[in-house]
Amino acid sequence: MPGSANGLILGIDPGLAGTGFALLSGPGTVLSSNTVVTSPGPDGARLLAITRHLRTLLAENPPGEASLEELFMGRNATSAIGVAQARGAILAVLEELGIPVFEYKPAQVKIVLTGYGKADKQQIARMLAAQVKLPEGKLDVHALDAIAIAVCHARSRQFTRAATDRGPRELAAKPRSSWGL
Repeated sequence: MPGSANGLILGIDPGLAGTGFALLSGPGTVLSSNTVVTSPGPDGARLLAITRHLRTLLAENPPGEASLEELFMGRNATSAIGVAQARGAILAVLEELGIPVFEYKPAQVKIVLTGYGKADKQQIARMLAAQVKLPEGKLDVHALDAIAIAVCHARSRQFTRAATDRGPRELAAKPRSSWGL
């Protein structure tokens, strides 16, 4: 089912209260981005709302790959549990549909986008606005994070492809004599 031929990348910022989704169709074009916000209540119903939205999104625009933010253990253990539950539900759907998943630490995403691993949300939003064509309208932090994760993955894939396309000989270090020493 994965649409690797279409080159779409799905970025996901998982959370129980709000999960951001973004579809990237190339390094600079965001096809869509939104956030599923769930109401407080039983966790099962909230997870079901997230996975239903994900399945609909995947049916309409099957991506070749998906990228997610790794679990970050901050001070709030309750929040981390909700994020872990959402991640688990999302990973199960992606695995079921055979979509390859790539995970990135929050600091990795920040470095790729801003060059600084401790960039704040405003810095990331400014860099995204300068680097990609964002969808019209106001985007919340979850949607912006999903876009950032997708862009991080697209750039990481570009570097990986460039390295593998060059082959091992071209990647080897140059001999000292060619360094002008």
